[in-house]
Formats: sequence, structure tokens, C-alpha cells
Amino acid sequence: MNTPNKLPILVIEDSDLLRQSLAEMLELNGFRALVASNGTDGLHVAQRDKPALIITDVNMPGLNGLELLEIFRSDEVLRSIPVIVISAQVDRTAIRRSMELGATDFITKPFTEDEVLHSIATRLENKALLDELEAFAHTVAHDLKNPLATVAGRLEMLGLILDNADKATVRRQLSEALKSARRLSDIIDELLLLSGVRRQAVVPLPLDMAAIVAESIDRLESILKEQAARIEKPDIWPAAVGHAPWVIQVWVNYISNAAKYGGREPLIKLGAQTNANERYNRFWVEDSGPGLDEEAQTRLFVPFTRISTARARGHGLGLSIVRRIVERLGGSAGVTSRPGAGARFWFELPAGTPTIS
Repeated sequence: MNTPNKLPILVIEDSDLLRQSLAEMLELNGFRALVASNGTDGLHVAQRDKPALIITDVNMPGLNGLELLEIFRSDEVLRSIPVIVISAQVDRTAIRRSMELGATDFITKPFTEDEVLHSIATRLENKALLDELEAFAHTVAHDLKNPLATVAGRLEMLGLILDNADKATVRRQLSEALKSARRLSDIIDELLLLSGVRRQAVVPLPLDMAAIVAESIDRLESILKEQAARIEKPDIWPAAVGHAPWVIQVWVNYISNAAKYGGREPLIKLGAQTNANERYNRFWVEDSGPGLDEEAQTRLFVPFTRISTARARGHGLGLSIVRRIVERLGGSAGVTSRPGAGARFWFELPAGTPTIS
């Protein structure tokens, strides 16, 4: 199971032995285990840490599992967290009530490790799909609407002024309409790519990172020229494996953002390093822009969210695609930054054979 970001999972169980066993199982399988010995403590941990998934017993002192589910359902944040209920007995009434209150699965004791891991994987996958569907609907409803309205407005204006307008005015209206039409096309292309990354099965292969970076820069020739951007890159790249067309998309996204938001005549530094454990290699794009505060950084790489109006004038899909790509390839993505000091956007991939520019 690929869990590169060590997703936090909360275990609420009053049995010390079972709670410890579940926590160890989660840690061994790449998750970060959060634990609570009763419902009251479990509620506090859930509210504080916002876990990716919750496993809770039914019968516990204080708040029991069903009471917790009622509280979760009434909480705007916690209601979206998948909850797996475990019980020592098959109680049809408890099962039915758990599902009515929003539980996503019900497992009876004793259970096997495979049973629990399969349930976790299924619930997390379902949650990701629901989040993506909601985000897709939001993008279609909002982000496609604005450029479409601009195209319609410009064409309507042309219809009203065509007989009396000079050529310069007509060209300006057509140019703005064309610009919005291209933005519509870009949004649709990125939605299709985001969807395709989930569905398409690929076999990770050794990457020629030097060639991939060169191809990415070539694709961005016009924007780099427009921004008068300068690029520095190493001669030798550490090894990595992945799917080259997807990795090109990651570089294109990072470099284009650095060009757009890196200040005037931005200096864009590309780099890489081998991690200490030698299992993954890190690649990055560093800009000389205004940087990001901690709050802004926490909102990055979340599907379809914006950092700010100024920084994310586009449609907010790019970093979602980056995250999806690198996680599908067994890696992770992130950013290090502070206000006034630029930002370094990075991604990690499994190691492979070095390449030279």
C-alpha cells in the first residue's frame, strides 16, 4: 500500500492490547497512528488533528461509538472523515444504526490485518473519489464560468459595435475573447489530465531527467520569454523512476508558476538531491518571489483550492495534478518557503540511474 505522506488514522479503542495492535499495524503499513482509549479523548484528538480516517469501537466508557458518530455527523469538518466501526459482536441493530449515522464500514472482532487494511484502502479511495467529484463540480460551476462569460461578453460587444468600430477596437475585443477561449481549453485539458492520472495504469521506468527538463523548458518558451525569466539548472541529475509524460507535467507546472509569480525578470533555480535513505530523490524549482506564509502553505496541493487571488489567478488545478502524479508514481510533493524569501516547490520520486544534461 502506497502511503507516502503517512496519512494519520485515529484508533479509538478502550482495550489496551487491541489499540496497541492496531496502532502497530498502521505504522508498519505506512500510516501515522493516533490513539485514544475512550470516546471523549477520541473526539478531542479528532477535532485537533483532523485524521484521514477513524477506527472506533462501539462499546466504550464515556462516549460510545454510536454517540461519537452522531457528534461527527453534526460537525462540518469531521462529518467528511470516513469512520470504520468495530465491534465484538454481530449486532444488526448496531450495524444499521452505524450506517445511518454515517459509518462507512462495520468490522466484527476478531478480525484479520488484511481485512482492516482492505477496508482502510477502500474507504480512503472512496473518500478521494467523492472529494474529486465535488471539486470537479466546483470547477465546472465556477472556474469555467468566468472565461466563458468573458468570451460571450466580448463577442456580444463586437456584435453591437461592429458597424462603427475601428479595426484596433475589433482586434482588441477579439484578442480578449481568444485569450479567454484558450484559458477554457487549458482548464478542460487539465481536468482531463487529472482524471486520466487516476485511471491510467503505468509502469514506472528509469527517467532521463535531463531530457525531461529540457522538454519542459521548451514547452514554456513563450512564457519564459514574456517574463524575461532566467533558469539555472545542474549538469547532473540524480536517478529516478517514473512515467516521463507525467513528470514533464510536474516540471511544466512548477516552472511556469515560478515564471508567473517569481517577481520581475525572475531567476528560476532547478535542482535535486539524493535523500539520506537513498530510496527517493528530490527535485525542486526555486523562485525569487514574495514567498508564502505557513497558512498559505497548508492550503497547497489540495485539489482545486487557491492560495490567494494574486498568486492563483488561474484555475487552481496545477498543484492538484502534481500531487496526483507523484503519489501515483510512489512519491510525494511539497513546498518550503517563508514570506519575502521566495519558495521552493519540490517533488520526490523513487531512485533510479543518474542522468547528465
